[in-house]
Amino acid sequence: MRVALMGGSLRPGSLNTRLLRHLAGQLEARGHEVSTFAGEALRLPLYEDAAAIPTGVQALHEALRAVHGLVIVSPEYNAGIPGHLKNAVDWLSTLKSSPWHGLPVLLCAASPGAFGGARGLVAWRTTLANMGALALPEALTVPHADQQLDEHGAPTDARTAAAVPKLLDAFLSLVGRLRPQP
Repeated sequence: MRVALMGGSLRPGSLNTRLLRHLAGQLEARGHEVSTFAGEALRLPLYEDAAAIPTGVQALHEALRAVHGLVIVSPEYNAGIPGHLKNAVDWLSTLKSSPWHGLPVLLCAASPGAFGGARGLVAWRTTLANMGALALPEALTVPHADQQLDEHGAPTDARTAAAVPKLLDAFLSLVGRLRPQP
């Protein structure tokens, strides 16, 4: 199965980028083909209707059109979607042959705060539903991520560590049902 991961922050050392890399490794260890879009790959010009489509947007569009599912690992900025990720989504939403329609999505977030980025995921659900993507009802949130993620992005608390394989199983099951492979 082909899965893309998108997210993290533009900041080096981002907790969400660290979690994204851990999840990518977990999916690869299960034998899935993984592509990631984080950091500089998401530093795109601001969306403008009359502007030429940037090369980075074209690459992201092609990648998302070719995958069976998407994992979004998003920081929470003021209880919402970070500007750089919303900008990428806005660019992609304007291209013909939308990558979003029917795309299964797993939402994840990590935050040093007590809510683990959960408030920002609410905004993601609205945006994704508007474009026709299908978000798994469950999500992965890592509260106190500055203390609860190791240097490789693996959760160190038992509850979150146990949740990761269960959520990946549920996500991959959804992907298999919505995007069956021959």
